[in-house]
Order: sequence, then C-alpha cells, then structure tokens
Amino acid sequence: MLLGGCGGAKHGDTLPALGSAATVAPPAAPGLTDSAALQSRLLTAGDLPAGFTRLDDGTPGNGPVPEDHSRTEPAACARVLAPVGDQVPGASARGAVHYATPEFDSIDIDVASYPNGGAAQAFSVVQSLLRDCGRYDGTDADGTAVHYLLGGLDQPAAGDAAASFQVRTTSQGMTLYSVATVAVVGSSVVQIADTAPKPIEPAVLHDLTTKQVNRLQGVAGP
Repeated sequence: MLLGGCGGAKHGDTLPALGSAATVAPPAAPGLTDSAALQSRLLTAGDLPAGFTRLDDGTPGNGPVPEDHSRTEPAACARVLAPVGDQVPGASARGAVHYATPEFDSIDIDVASYPNGGAAQAFSVVQSLLRDCGRYDGTDADGTAVHYLLGGLDQPAAGDAAASFQVRTTSQGMTLYSVATVAVVGSSVVQIADTAPKPIEPAVLHDLTTKQVNRLQGVAGP
C-alpha cells in the first residue's frame, strides 16, 4: 500500500456519523445478464477530470509472489470499498473500471446487477458493513500497521437510492482519503470511489455519481 500526503491524520480523529440507512423497494426490472453490456455503460476517461488514464486489468507475472502479511480486524471490514459483487455474491452481471493519475489519485467504479429483486438486499448488506466498520485496523502486504477511519459524507440523492461515505487510511503518519457513493439503479448496484493523497472536494464525487447514474439509466450526459 502506498500512502502519501503532506500530513498524517491522528488515530484519535473523528469523522461525521453515517446518516440513516437508505432503503429501496426490490426492483421490478429483471437482473441484467450481459456483463459486457453492463461494462460498456461505465464511465470512460473522457468523463473524468483531466489527467486520469485507465489502468489495465493486470495479469499476474511469472515470478515469485511475495508473502502477503495483510490482515484486517475485524476481518469483515476488509470488504469496505471492495466491489459490490465481491461483497454480495449472486450477481447475474458485473463490470468494473479503474483509473489513476501520476499523482496517485484513483477512481474506481464497479457495478453488479442482481436477479429477483436482489439489488435492494445487496444495497442493505453494503450499508450494514459500513456501520460495523467505523474504525478498524490491520496491516498491509508488507506487515506495516494501517489504521482506518470511516464516516458519513453528505451527498445529493442519486439513482433509486444512495449512500455515501468516506474513509481515511493512515499508515506511518501518512493518509489516503477516499470518498464513495453506492447507488441503486434499477436492478444494479454501482459504487463510485475516489481516492487521493489529499482531501477530495465532495462536488467531484457528486459529478462522477451523476454522470454514472445517468449512463446506467440510459440518459445522455454532457
């Protein structure tokens, strides 16, 4: 894990509390089954702020794999910011894109569509995890201690229902800042996360969320 920034957050810091859990009725629309079509609806580099380029999915090399010393306590909190489809199995279609800048800013978007009205349940599960992981600890792959602080984030309504949050990841006196929104759009649940070595303007996440929700709804964006 690479952490950077001009200052470090103290482990005793606090963040705003998460708002009331958002709810949504099970969608009547059937779950999507074409992952390629769902993937094609995710934002491209042209939709993002200047400087972001898409990262390759990546293929494991043939060399030796270093021993991974990473752990998280509670263990379930390791799923915070993980793709929705990994957090809640049973998706009928999935997609994800990852972007980064040379300054170590990153934008990660993932989406999962669920059959039989499962999007509502998936949305509930994701929110429940956030409420269980307000403050947690762990180590990275090298065994270095990492501290996590999770809190609420005020964002305008999006999609059929949405929940937003922020995470500060601190290690060796340096901090990464993440802001994210999880939104239900029909039978799909999409997560938009922006991470940087400096605090992120909430308006940036709102713009990304609006564009992504419009794209999933089939609405032509700017």
